[in-house]
Amino acid sequence: MVKLGMKKVVGYIRWGVAGSFLVAAWGLGLTGVSIASGSYGGRSDNSAEAVLYRDECGACHLAYPARMLPVDSWTEIMATLEDHFDENAEVSDETATMISAYLTDNAGKPGRGMLKRVKRDAPLRITELPYFVHEHDEVPERLVSGNEEVGSFSNCNACHQRAESGDFDEDSVRIPGYGRWDD
Repeated sequence: MVKLGMKKVVGYIRWGVAGSFLVAAWGLGLTGVSIASGSYGGRSDNSAEAVLYRDECGACHLAYPARMLPVDSWTEIMATLEDHFDENAEVSDETATMISAYLTDNAGKPGRGMLKRVKRDAPLRITELPYFVHEHDEVPERLVSGNEEVGSFSNCNACHQRAESGDFDEDSVRIPGYGRWDD
């Protein structure tokens, strides 16, 4: 049997602990890189339903990431396309079924993300969500509604440079006629 001195044992323990910390740091770093480079809004989803949603809805406005509203809101929106925020956005039954499937499968969960403060009866307008209101409360109305290039807060991609990919990070905000926004 090999006898080790106390200094050698302590040395081995130190190397073991240091190695464990190194592996943990490496794992956390890879996780951070993965999250940072990942898809924000499911835009890498190239299913037939996702493509149809982006094509149909994106023809008139930003195809908002499904995670921005809960199932009940998307269900109500899809059931009232004949009066879709004062526009007729009706599509064929087959198209509506496919888009509804995509939206409900990818809808946000109440109490999480943008829906964190939503208790029940979530609004149909993303701009009325408590999270949205909180995030935009410092933006002067004149820079949005009073800005011909923006028009309203629902025109996300006017200011959020990566909105099409579902990234609404405030570091990428550029308000037309004003420039970079930093609150």
